[in-house]
Amino acid sequence: MKFTNLFFFLSLSIFLSAQEAITQDVIPRNKIKPRLQLSIEPLSDLLVYRFELTNDRSAEQPVWQFRLYLSSHLNITNQTGPQGWESSYLNEKGVLMVFWGSPAQSDIIPGGSLRDFSITARSIPGIVQYYAEGYAPLPQGEEDSIPGYDDLTPYGPGIVGKTVGPVFPPEPFVPMTFLDTLASYKHQAASLSWVGQEGFLRQLDEKLDQARDQLSKGHIKQARDKIEEFVKKLENEAKKTDKDQDKINDKKWVTSEGYALLKFNTEYLIEKLDEQITKKK
Repeated sequence: MKFTNLFFFLSLSIFLSAQEAITQDVIPRNKIKPRLQLSIEPLSDLLVYRFELTNDRSAEQPVWQFRLYLSSHLNITNQTGPQGWESSYLNEKGVLMVFWGSPAQSDIIPGGSLRDFSITARSIPGIVQYYAEGYAPLPQGEEDSIPGYDDLTPYGPGIVGKTVGPVFPPEPFVPMTFLDTLASYKHQAASLSWVGQEGFLRQLDEKLDQARDQLSKGHIKQARDKIEEFVKKLENEAKKTDKDQDKINDKKWVTSEGYALLKFNTEYLIEKLDEQITKKK
């Protein structure tokens, strides 16, 4: 009986040691701290989205993978990546995955950054998901899937965040509906810390409310003027933020993502209102 118990405990000890070894080998690929800077450039009837990806110096892993998740119906007309990185995209299950990966020694080390992640599409900006992954040795073992590793996010063992990317323009275009969409984007941008300071947010809301009031009365030109005032306020604060990256709680700020999201959607709305004003003449 004693030998049987001893065999049991030895077997259990070996099993637990093996499990501990496997656990130690499973290093999540989320020990990175990515930060995105975004610019959008008009190109004829297209928009070019350019990303700069920085890995904060406090990160514990280099970044070796970056993806965007978009609507499967979008048509990407061009895609570029930094030197040493591979670029591709895959359309699957209603989602377009735009992918950049570093197969060699071009990873973004802690404290480093890379530009030239870009895509071109016929679109307007919207809020989309991104995925970034750090480099760590692959887990040891023969398991096809490891709970808490492969399913750490919907896309793998890295991290998921939100950024600005191409989305479809609304069809048909309804001014009041699109104005509500713009207001929603402003609220989401505030929650993501892309736009900030309560007094400034109230000023932006005030301009949108005034534009909504004018639209409800059928005064398209007056509504357009209020939207112009909205975008001018946005541009002024974006320039200040660009000069001073140390954002303090009592200061107004507009990050590159907040600026791109709101400015280009506002310009799209103004363009559509101009078309309606021209038709009325």
